[in-house]
Amino acid sequence: MMDSNSRFPDIGLTKSTDSNRAVRAFGRRFYRDQTPLEYLAEFLLCFSSEKTLSGDVKASGLPLLDALPRQTLEYWPESRLALKLFSFFPSSKLETRHPTHVERFKQLISDLEATVDAEHDDDKRKAVAVLQQLFSGFVGVAGQRTWATHSFIPASRFLLSREVDWRHTQAVKEKVQTWGAAQAFFTTGSHNFMARGGEVLFLQLWHVLRVMEIDKLEKWLQDNNYHHIAHAWSKVGERVEAGLNGLMAAIDDPLARLGNAVEWAAGQDPTIQELASSQSFGWVPRASWQEAALFAWELSNITSSQQDPLRQVRVMQDLCCLHVLRSLCFQSVRLLREDVYDQATKFAGGYAWITVAPQAGLGTDLGKVSHASQGATEELLFKAIRSEAVPELSSTVPIEETKGNPDDHGFKLFRSLGKQIGLIVPRNGPMRFTLSSSLVETAVLALISPGERVRFDVFLWRLYRHFGIAVGASQIEAALVTLNHGVRLSPQSDCAAWLEDELKRGGFLIPLSDATPLVENSK
Repeated sequence: MMDSNSRFPDIGLTKSTDSNRAVRAFGRRFYRDQTPLEYLAEFLLCFSSEKTLSGDVKASGLPLLDALPRQTLEYWPESRLALKLFSFFPSSKLETRHPTHVERFKQLISDLEATVDAEHDDDKRKAVAVLQQLFSGFVGVAGQRTWATHSFIPASRFLLSREVDWRHTQAVKEKVQTWGAAQAFFTTGSHNFMARGGEVLFLQLWHVLRVMEIDKLEKWLQDNNYHHIAHAWSKVGERVEAGLNGLMAAIDDPLARLGNAVEWAAGQDPTIQELASSQSFGWVPRASWQEAALFAWELSNITSSQQDPLRQVRVMQDLCCLHVLRSLCFQSVRLLREDVYDQATKFAGGYAWITVAPQAGLGTDLGKVSHASQGATEELLFKAIRSEAVPELSSTVPIEETKGNPDDHGFKLFRSLGKQIGLIVPRNGPMRFTLSSSLVETAVLALISPGERVRFDVFLWRLYRHFGIAVGASQIEAALVTLNHGVRLSPQSDCAAWLEDELKRGGFLIPLSDATPLVENSK
């Protein structure tokens, strides 16, 4: 069993928040319905928001911690309610446009037009319309949601916002007639969309960079063939914090100056009030520092690159999703106590995603093995949730009585998110692992430092030792140990040719006529 000191922060389990076994297995929490963009948006929101450390002391970023916190940690996220009304109301779900929202939106537009220095009313309307198009162009997640629950692309600190829900049915039932009365029906903290997955990523990062013993961490890196990280670890925390701050500030100033006009108009009577309240962090298994160390180094590479902010955001979104899947697998192996994996698989995670070309079907031996690898991964997650090592609540709750199906946030989450990012194909039918062109780019920018060149075979080993992604013959041979299905395969030397071609198309490969090609991150 895991002991009571196995969480960060070191807080106890409660029946109300930890009744689902998937939460107790993987942390509070990974949630199947959270979108890829909102994993990243919530992660960056946690990073950028001020955190309450002790008393009234607040700090943003990754503040230092003197010791392992033994109480719930909090942060203070922005709601950006006025900016969402201005940007998303015209395209929002019709049936949730309450009359009070309609009237407040019209007044917001009118007040903004009054601030425009132009001779003609048409010019004022055009100026406000252009501003509205600018901010609505940063929409990240909309779908069938009402305007308050839309999410911005997190390309700037000014575009980061907490989850806000509108209780439409209740407002109609209560016959709300004024904006002032309507504000009571905007709520925060439901975690329907910002479902805590980004919090998990942030807490893992905060723990490994600010609490973990450096000697223990560097020894683990050396022992598990992460020499490329170990020699640079002393600078990783600094690079991550500076890189994330730089990303959030890159286009923040012009957006904030334009957005201030919207917030000024929102301050006119009746005021659109900021939903200012603290948000409690959940918790993560302290053992997740292992994969968190890999995540930190990968983030430091991406945020140190010279890419434009929107491209960095796209790459980081892919990386966050890959890390969610990786963290599920790392923790599952720990829960099942697979202590013999290190030497046998040559990968500290102890699992494997045997990967084939996107167009490869199940007709080949390698395609069949990739399919078996995908099935073995889901079986791993299925068994882990049911493991005796999953901590029990103080009052035992049978699985069938817990809140929600644990598999929804275990192997079903893995399958759904893997398909969304192009790691698992096809959408329907027998599944196998692959790498989309987007994931190939993410792998290069995460696993190779800016300006660095490595041999193709070195890149293949980094891909395997970071994510368990086996592409080359040597990696697949090591990965076969994880299947336990009696699969027999003699990997061919050309099984990674498709990835070599993909790297060439992306401009990441330097072919050499008489030697192994080089993979380069020149970005």
